[in-house]
Amino acid sequence: MLKEYRVSEINDIKVHGRTTKNRNPLTLFWTASGVEFNSRACEVRLKYTADYDQFEPWIDVIINGVRYQKRPLEKGTHEITIWRSNENRNGVEVPVRNIKILRDTPAMPGDAKTLVQIESILSDGTFEKVDEPKMRLEFIGDSITSGEGCMGPLQEQDWNSSCFDCVDHYAYITAKRLNADYQVFSQSGWGISWSWYGNHNENMPAHYGKICSLLPDGKFREYGAFDDNNFESFKADAIIVNLGTNDVGAFSVEGHDSAAAMNFENKHVLTSEGLIPEEDEAFLKGAVVDFLATLREKNPDAKLIWAYGMLAAGSRKLTLQMSSLLENAVKTYSEETGDKNVFYLSLPETQDDGFGSRSHPGLTSHENAAVTISEFLRN
Repeated sequence: MLKEYRVSEINDIKVHGRTTKNRNPLTLFWTASGVEFNSRACEVRLKYTADYDQFEPWIDVIINGVRYQKRPLEKGTHEITIWRSNENRNGVEVPVRNIKILRDTPAMPGDAKTLVQIESILSDGTFEKVDEPKMRLEFIGDSITSGEGCMGPLQEQDWNSSCFDCVDHYAYITAKRLNADYQVFSQSGWGISWSWYGNHNENMPAHYGKICSLLPDGKFREYGAFDDNNFESFKADAIIVNLGTNDVGAFSVEGHDSAAAMNFENKHVLTSEGLIPEEDEAFLKGAVVDFLATLREKNPDAKLIWAYGMLAAGSRKLTLQMSSLLENAVKTYSEETGDKNVFYLSLPETQDDGFGSRSHPGLTSHENAAVTISEFLRN
């Protein structure tokens, strides 16, 4: 017989990702947010509420470290099967299974109705304690960290919910290699100081202190998205920042064409030598230093790692300029503050055979980045 449990009624459940104290229902705001529990059951079901206008939300179901389902969520409140077996009927002792249910899609600030809420878990068995991780990681970034392009064929260029993935993804793979818990704070198209088309309102550092304040105001304020984030609820041992690609993208032809199509004035133009102008370079460097200071304030004991290089933006010399800018900014922050727990890490660039859809890094590239990050953390 299935019994229904609200999230708050399950003692041995782990909540992943930034969210509010409210567990009834549990709102999932970010990529890779969700729940994890160990269950000795023959049947487990999920009751959820979902909504969207344009970008349907997707989830992953991972059982004992293997993805069993990747599926979109229909609008409204529904029940879906997470796991079902015949073990009781066959007289076999029901084993304990680790079950994760994770939101695939990012926050989607362009969709005023976007919503994923876990109403309850239905089970015919028991819940048992989940092991504590060896470390806790936070990943901060843009479309790369949101898993854009991790699903779909190489030639697919349509921007849609199904192109995102939080499993074939460097954050997930890094955490798995290190037996770590992790959370993601990322948004496609956004940067350190401005977005890929030069919008200064679309930068990640401005929203770091809130739960998910980049969503449209209105109903999301009622859901708690604009509440202060509780940094005590997830004390990261290391924070990996992967930002800068979109800031460079604002200088590209595509960045200017897209801005024009949206009637937005993109003021970021390269010099005659094809480089970021000195004033923009100084602005970006200052923004990196300021963000590192914010990260340290909110996370006094964490290792801070600025990782960059998975996706080349513009020319080779432009990519090298941005890499150098970021490395120098990290060094400047460390020297000015005396903070020795901050590092710059160069990530392997995506090669021709490493792309996924949307001209973004695919699985091979994410695996390479995960190896680099996990080995760096081990050391």
